[in-house]
Order: sequence, then C-alpha cells, then structure tokens
Amino acid sequence: MKIIPGVTTQVLAARIATELGTRASLCEFKRFPDGELYTRVVDEIKGEEVTIVQSLMADTGLISLLQLIDAVEEAHKTTVVIPYLGYARQDKRFKPGEAISSRAIARGISFAGIVDRIYVVNVHNPAVLRYFDVDAKDLNAAPLIGDYIAQRAIQDPVIIGPDEGARELAKEVAEPHGFDFDVLEKKRISGDQVQIKPKEVSVAGKNVVIVDDIISTGGTIAEAAALLKAHDANDIYVTCIHGLFAQNATLRILNAGVKEIIATDTIQSIFSEISVAKMIADELST
Repeated sequence: MKIIPGVTTQVLAARIATELGTRASLCEFKRFPDGELYTRVVDEIKGEEVTIVQSLMADTGLISLLQLIDAVEEAHKTTVVIPYLGYARQDKRFKPGEAISSRAIARGISFAGIVDRIYVVNVHNPAVLRYFDVDAKDLNAAPLIGDYIAQRAIQDPVIIGPDEGARELAKEVAEPHGFDFDVLEKKRISGDQVQIKPKEVSVAGKNVVIVDDIISTGGTIAEAAALLKAHDANDIYVTCIHGLFAQNATLRILNAGVKEIIATDTIQSIFSEISVAKMIADELST
C-alpha cells in the first residue's frame, strides 16, 4: 500500500506509513503566481493500492484532496482518509437557497468514481456520511485521549464535557479507565442570571480534564475552564480531537487558567500530543 500525503497532513501520513512498515510517497506541491495550487504524485502508482491522507480544515485542503484523487486515477484501489472532515456541521438546509455544505463536499470527493472507501475521524455530525457515494466509516479517537490521560498519571481526574452534546465523548474517554465524568449545564436563576455548573459531579479540589471534539475559537472552552476554577477545581487540562485553534483561541484558553492544552494530530499543531496514526493504520490493515 502506498500512503499519499496531502499538503497539510504530511506528518500524520508519514506516521501512518511507519505503522504500516512503509514510507509516505513523495508528492510535489506548489502555487502558481495567481495562487492556484499545483499537485503531483512523484511515485509510480499505476496498478497500486493507494491511501490518500488529507484533512479538510481549509479550502486548500479540499483542493489538494481533489487533485490527489485525480492524480491517482490509475491506481488499482484508492482509499481516502480525512482525519478532520471540515464543512460537516451542516447536513440540511435551514434557509431557502442555502448550500448543504457537507453534501457538496461529499459529492465532490466521490463524484469521479475513483475513490473506493473513505475513513474520517470523529466527524462532528455523523449524519453527513450518508452523502458519500462509497462506504464511509467514522473512526473514534476518544479512547486514545483516555489512554493518554491514564499514562500521564493525573491524580483522580474528572472528565468534563463543556455541554450536553459532549456527554458521549466524555463517557468514551472516561469509562475504560474508571474516571468520573460529567457535563456542564446551564440553569436559569432569573431573567438575567444564568448558573453554569457540573451537572452531577463535584470538581472541588480535583483535577479536571475538559474534553471536546473540536476547538475552534476556544470561547466555549475558556468559559468552561473559568467556571470550573470558580467551583474550586485544581489543575485544569483541555483536550480535543480536532484542534483548529482559530484566531486567539490559545491565549483565550490559557488565560482562563488552563494548565495544558492537548490535541491529536488530525490537525498538526504544537499541541498534537496524541497520534491517531496507529488507529488508522490498524483499520487500513483489516
């Protein structure tokens, strides 16, 4: 199997290749003077089984992926791994004339009939996978976060989801290791007063690990961290699967009293302490 790295996912592609006992194929990426992206797979791929690895956290990632899919059209079998599937938050039309962005992206990726299967990691909205014309599977990196927390030997951590939507993620991180977990809930006290606190578990004097699938601007996470500090939490760690860290998210989170930010390498950053490479490699090997 040849592993083809996308323009923004080369480190993860190389790690996946290493797990499979091979190397990532050489590709050439450059921009023309007018800003258009040029993509070329240098290695010979005719008749080979190939796996393209490219996250879609910006438009460049999508163009790179589409070009790579076209470049490997002579491969015997083509798998696409999209560690972070951007545009996955809209799976239906809310206003007349809106594009269903996830459907548009899925149609573009699978339209040419070149791709045989697709893997994503913790897609924000699993419903969007139905828009692909080929088999698409969502891989779950939550247990990897739990394993990492256990290895760090954080004393009696409490896993906290910042809202009800993160409950299942918090549960999947916590349960294999017997960690306590909870989510924050908002309770209206009066017309202009809202109380936000852990729903069931006390965090006073405890180390807390906030977990979410995506961190973008960091506003929700910073609010959660400040609130947990107000409830006398001890050290606060922030973990996520997809770390976009847009605008001044990092400063916003750290200024809220967070001790450490930890993310996976679905999107490469200085916080990518947890690799999804082995999980993906194991799936590719089946």
